[in-house]
Parts: sequence; C-alpha cells; structure tokens
Amino acid sequence: MAEQERLTNKERRAKAREERKRKEAEAAQKRRRAAIRNGLVAAAVFGVVAAVVLQAVLGGDASLDEAVLVGSEDIEQAEQAAGCETFVEREPLEEAGHFERNQAPPADLIYPDIRPTHSGPHTSQTFPPVPRGASEQIDEKTSTHNLEHGAIIVWYDPEQVEDDTIDEMGAWAETLNNSGFNTQGGALIYVSPYEDPGISSGQAIALRAWGTAVDCDEWDETVGNGFVARHYGTRGIGPEAQIFATYPDGVLEISDEETPEAEPEDVDTDESHETEDGLLGGDDDDDDADTDD
Repeated sequence: MAEQERLTNKERRAKAREERKRKEAEAAQKRRRAAIRNGLVAAAVFGVVAAVVLQAVLGGDASLDEAVLVGSEDIEQAEQAAGCETFVEREPLEEAGHFERNQAPPADLIYPDIRPTHSGPHTSQTFPPVPRGASEQIDEKTSTHNLEHGAIIVWYDPEQVEDDTIDEMGAWAETLNNSGFNTQGGALIYVSPYEDPGISSGQAIALRAWGTAVDCDEWDETVGNGFVARHYGTRGIGPEAQIFATYPDGVLEISDEETPEAEPEDVDTDESHETEDGLLGGDDDDDDADTDD
C-alpha cells in the first residue's frame, strides 16, 4: 500500500500545510531577492539621471577621447540623406563694418537675403560662450562678429526639431568646444534656435561659417563634423580667424581629404574687440548678454 494511502486524513492535512508553508517561504525569498535587485537597479538609474541633470545644470567637461575621423564620401552621403543644400560657399557679403550695439540698425535691413546671415555688418561686440547651446535665440548682429573670428553657428527651427535632437546638438557642440574648438574672441561652436524671422529656406537646420551657408532638412552629426572640419577658424575664411581661431590639431579631421589652412581676407584689425560681457582679457563689467535678435 502506498504511503499516501497509509496516512490518516489528519496527517495528510498536516503535510499539506507544511507544503504550503514551504512554497510560501520560497515565494517570499524570491520576492526579497527581486526587491533587492530592483532597488540596486533603481539606485543605479537614479545615479545616472542625477549625474546627467547635474551636468546639464552646472555644465559638463565632456571631451573627445581620441580624434574623430570622417570620410568625404560619408559626409556627402549624410548631406544627401539630410536634404542639405549649399546656398553660399566662401563668398561673404561685401559690407562687414562694425557698429556699437545701441546703434545697430534692424537686422532685416542689413541682412536682406539669406537668414540667418553668414556674414555682413555686425556689432563691435562678440557673443559670449554658451556651454551646451542657447535656450533662446542668440543675437544675430552680435554673433556674426563671432563668425568673422572663425566661429561656427548651427541654428535650428524649434518647430521642426525635436527636444532630444536639440540635446544631441548641444552635447555635440559642448564636446567639440571642450576638445579645442574654444578659443579667445568667441570662436566657438554655437547652437541656437532661430525663430525670428525664421530660416529663409524653410529648412530645419542652418549651418553658418563666415561666407558659407548650408541648410538641411534635419540634423546629422556627420554633416556637422564635416562643416566644422572644412570651415572652422583657419580652415575657413573668417577675416580674423588667424588671430582668434587656429584650427586644433588631432581633434576632428576628414580622413581622405586635404584641408590646407585657408588664407582669410585682408582686413584692418586695429580695433578693440569686446564680448557682450566686456573687453577680451579684461573685466566683465558690462551687462549680461542679450538673447533677443
């Protein structure tokens, strides 16, 4: 006779209770292990999020660990995929005079054609650094002076570009600036929204260097890298790039394309250069930078 048959009803009930208790104990142990595991994961995620938030608030120090190499064919393919169109290439506007900020005429009068502009008259001040990209449109008449010094500006239409992409663009600019594209005179990589009067081509992205304007339907980092490698500082034709923006070695290169140092235009550089925050190399006595065009 089997053991089950030899047990009394009382014994069978006792054994069943023991089996239930055993299973309940095993389930409780599994729940405790899961809770501990989930707690560790949550703590790790919280730590990452906190680090990201802290970096966003305080400004990070992200930089490239090694040189970025891009191929000219990769750039061309990326430009085609992003719907990029070159409107002007190394042909700056003839007029490039300076005026004080409080005497500047309306931007629509001095930049009548391609907007945002790639060159032209501008204030005697330059725009100060923006760590990860501007949250409001930077002043076009001032930042054009930055272009004259060799800066690159990537403008975007906030109605056409998602927030995640804007964050990517800001991180890209910050990384390049921390890797050597950040010299005196405001010769940095800038990222800014452009709402007033809006990108003249109707496209989402407008890349600008002195005398060069390329607009794209969407942001692509390879396109941005190629634009910087060809037009930043002494790679471009900014009249004062030789003074303010020597292209950094070993940071960002086009692997299969020679990129000789360009000869900037001859200009009279006998002038005092200021940022909107004060004289270069001096005390920052002026008011904070304007963000309205």
